[in-house]
Amino acid sequence: MIGKRLKEGTTYGNARLFRMLLWLLKHVNIKCVYAFMAICVIPVTMVLSSGARLTYRYYRRIRGYGGWKALCATYSNHYVFGQTFIDKFAMYAGRKFKITYHGLEAYQELLSRPEAFIQMSAHIGSCEILGYSLHLDKPCNVLVYGGEKQSLMGYRRASFGHMNVRMIPVGMETSHSEEIVEALDRGEILSVFPDRVMSVNKVVSSTIGGCKVNLAKGPFSLATTRGVDVIMASAMKEKDGSYSAYFTPLHYDKTLPKSEQRQQLADAYTAEIDRMLERYPLQWFNYSNLFADTER
Repeated sequence: MIGKRLKEGTTYGNARLFRMLLWLLKHVNIKCVYAFMAICVIPVTMVLSSGARLTYRYYRRIRGYGGWKALCATYSNHYVFGQTFIDKFAMYAGRKFKITYHGLEAYQELLSRPEAFIQMSAHIGSCEILGYSLHLDKPCNVLVYGGEKQSLMGYRRASFGHMNVRMIPVGMETSHSEEIVEALDRGEILSVFPDRVMSVNKVVSSTIGGCKVNLAKGPFSLATTRGVDVIMASAMKEKDGSYSAYFTPLHYDKTLPKSEQRQQLADAYTAEIDRMLERYPLQWFNYSNLFADTER
């Protein structure tokens, strides 16, 4: 199935399926691919996917939707996610999407400095779209879950190869901490997703939608220990098929104790997620049990 993200962070599909999708996107109108997905893929996914049940619970209990509205929102959520997944492969196939940038000046200011900075994103919208549209002078190191399908990782490497973007796999037995530290030492960008928790013992708590969530502690500790600037990057899909990219600096008081700095940064991060979801409520694509500790 296309577009279902497993709890561990992998995506359904194999090399043959991905090649077929690329062929379709080169020869068939993308709206036809959307329609096939809407009719043939999403209904099955909603029946079999644990992610669909978690999404329904998110709309029902976190956002306070009624039962029917939550069910419709879950379907629409999967449809928009499927579109962003297809769009990603359409870009592998050479398609271009219109992207409107908001806050790009703040991002460019960080790029102009010799110091490293951390770019935080979340599983909302399709931040990966930015990787194919921003041609960076400063190298960008993206932390990606090492358990992704090798075929998908291969497409990413081929697409990012000429854009000064490098992927560092994390979440596997082999440690890549030295690569991360060296990238910051070189004054490069580190792109991370703190809303994917690898260890329940290494978390920092905040709130999304007024409910408690546990975020990966590592990115916040790394930022505050190194004292680097942090910016939030999001790319949200619009109804006309284009994308809107948002760059928002995440401020924290570097004179406070480290634990308070981490909390400030985590709260700024989730506040930006809340801001995006108020505008794009259907683009919550975190299909893990992020609200597992929330009292219901």
